[in-house]
Amino acid sequence: MSKRRTNAAEAAAEPADTFEPAADPAQAAPTAEADASVTQHTGDITQERQPGDEPAEEQTKRKYEPVRGWTSRFTGPVKYRKFTDEPMKIIAFKFNLAENEKLPEDVLAVMRDNKQDAAGQPTGLKFQTTRKHGKIWTIPNDVEGRTLADKIDYRLSQLAEKMGQAQGPTP
Repeated sequence: MSKRRTNAAEAAAEPADTFEPAADPAQAAPTAEADASVTQHTGDITQERQPGDEPAEEQTKRKYEPVRGWTSRFTGPVKYRKFTDEPMKIIAFKFNLAENEKLPEDVLAVMRDNKQDAAGQPTGLKFQTTRKHGKIWTIPNDVEGRTLADKIDYRLSQLAEKMGQAQGPTP
């Protein structure tokens, strides 16, 4: 038991991290290994950069836009824009029409068909006139609304292609 106490006392009296300079002048010049051990013992860990170790360029973040566009179709017979409005919590379809122009019946049929699901439950799709966006079709911005918006967008794009082919090539 006493031997254990003396070994422990000796270990406590002697510092664990001691650095003694070399007595030989040839060894006095610091080497990379010696520098690393010195910095490790002093707590200053400095790393030299090697080629290829450059930090990656930070990706520039996009500016927050409360109204964000997703689909825009401004050519052909069906001209519309699908966008989300974060403050209003909606997904909206805005059709570009002339002053006295009305939506084609096929487009209205697509929008009306999606007011209710197959079970007859309302989907939340409705026509609104807002101060901010004017006359738009809106859907709540949730999982079901995003799914419905994708379906409507797909059907409108198919309808636009079909109507564009029926009109023939434009000069």
